[in-house]
Amino acid sequence: MLNISFDSWDRSQDPHALARKVSGATHILLAISDSALPGFYRQHLAGHEAQVIQFSGAHHFEGMVSAHPLMTFGPELYDLEFYKKIHFTLTGAHSLGTVLPGLPNSFSEIAASQKALYHAHCVLGGNFVTLLIAKMLAGFAEMKIPSEAAQVYLEKVLANTLAEPSKALTGPLARKDVETVSANLQALENDPYSEIYKAFLKTYWPEYPRK
Repeated sequence: MLNISFDSWDRSQDPHALARKVSGATHILLAISDSALPGFYRQHLAGHEAQVIQFSGAHHFEGMVSAHPLMTFGPELYDLEFYKKIHFTLTGAHSLGTVLPGLPNSFSEIAASQKALYHAHCVLGGNFVTLLIAKMLAGFAEMKIPSEAAQVYLEKVLANTLAEPSKALTGPLARKDVETVSANLQALENDPYSEIYKAFLKTYWPEYPRK
């Protein structure tokens, strides 16, 4: 979209073609699984002068720069203006311009020792929230509650949380409402998500009476 010159190769193609492309490259971007990164780098890229960039959120590997895009990606592509808003988290470099030349995005730096914790926060705030919302929507659908109603609620929850995260929590945990929590747990008695509810209780309200 930014008209940056690039070439591509994937592992179904001739490895000799990879060698030819690597020899003329200034930057090599590895969009492969985390577990495959070290072996692929050692086999094909170690010793080359090109800057090697990988995109793992949780891992950093010697010889490669990590540039993790702080974003979720679905089946549909986004437009250019949205892509420009994606923040990158760098490890092993001090400037996004030297790692991904031509990209105007903002960035932060973190140490390699912080990456696993950083990614855990991404999973907690992004992936787990997705599972919880999907669960809520499925439950509402069974009760014939429209998804549009849930959307208004969820948008306000997110807006309030981003505005004042320490004051946004509402509901029975915030009120320390024992009777309502008990009713919730009873309603979820045969649901695997009851354990998630209990985990939040243990974390946020450890004094909740268990008996």
